Amino acid sequence: MIFPSVNRRCAVALFAASMIAVSACGGDDAAPQPSGPLGTVAGVGVVPDPSGPDLLDGGGVVTTVGSGRQLTVGEVADGNKVLFIGDSIFASLSRRFNGIACGLLVPLGWQVSVEAERGKPINLGLDIIDKKLPQGFDAAVLFLGTNYGRDQAKYREMLREILDTLAPRPVIILTATEYKPYIAEVNEVILEEAAARDNLWLLDWRTISRSPGLLWKDGIHPVADGNEEMMKRIIEMLGAAPAPADGKCLPSEFADDTPLTNLPPDQPSSSDPGASTTTIDPGSSTTVAPTTTASPNTSNTTTLPPA
Repeated sequence: MIFPSVNRRCAVALFAASMIAVSACGGDDAAPQPSGPLGTVAGVGVVPDPSGPDLLDGGGVVTTVGSGRQLTVGEVADGNKVLFIGDSIFASLSRRFNGIACGLLVPLGWQVSVEAERGKPINLGLDIIDKKLPQGFDAAVLFLGTNYGRDQAKYREMLREILDTLAPRPVIILTATEYKPYIAEVNEVILEEAAARDNLWLLDWRTISRSPGLLWKDGIHPVADGNEEMMKRIIEMLGAAPAPADGKCLPSEFADDTPLTNLPPDQPSSSDPGASTTTIDPGSSTTVAPTTTASPNTSNTTTLPPA
C-alpha cells in the first residue's frame, strides 16, 4: 500500500506503534500460525522458482523463506541489536540525513546501527561485519547491490562470505532496483541465496521501487516517501525487538560520504539529462556509483547523501 506523501510518515509511525501494541499484548498464543501450504505464514509467501520471469506478482508483496519460521525477526533473534549494512540507499536512513531508521525502530526496542556509505561496492559489507560483529549484533538488514561491478561470480563470492559470517543470525536482505539491465545479475544471486538459507528474510525492493513516486529522477535513490515505504516494509519483517528491550540509536562508524574524485573524464552521464553525472568507483572494476540528484519540483525534504 502506498500512502499519500502528506500522510505517509504519520502512517508509518502509526504502523510502528501498532507493532509495539501487538508485541505488548501478545504471548506465545499470539504468534502467527501457518495458514497455507507448508512453509508459509499468513501474509507471507515462499520464494518461487528464480528462473521465472519475476520474483513476485508486481504488487510489491514481501516474501520470506524457510519452513515453519516465525513471521518476524524479533521473534527469533537472541537480542535487540540490529545492524544495517548498505550503500547510499541505507545511508539515507541514518541520523546524518533524516534519521528515519532510528526514529521508527528505537520505539520498537531495537538498538540500531546504520553502517552505510555512498558509492561503495559489496566489499564494504565485509569491512563492516569485520568491525561491527564483535560488538555483539543479533540481527542484520542488508542492501548491497546498487554499486555492482558487473562481475557476478565475484559478487556471489562476497555475498556468500558476508552471509556465512552473519549466520545464524536472522538477516533481512533486499533486492536492488534494476536501474540498469545488468542489476538483474545481482538480484539473481540474492534470490539464489535466499532460497538456500533458512535465516534470510527476503524483501523485494526491486518490485516495490517500481511504484510511482518512490525514487528520485535517477531511478535509484528513494525520496522521502520511498524511505518511509522501505522502512514500513522492513518493520513488517523485523517486528518488535525481543523483550526485555531498551531501544537506542547507536553511532555509525562507517559514514564516509566524500564525493568520489580522480574519475576518468569520459564516463557517460546519467540517462536523465537533468541528473548529475554518473561516476565510477575507482576501487572496483566497473562499479557504478551515481551521484545524488535533487528533484527541483518535489516538496519532500532531501534525504539523500550529498554528491
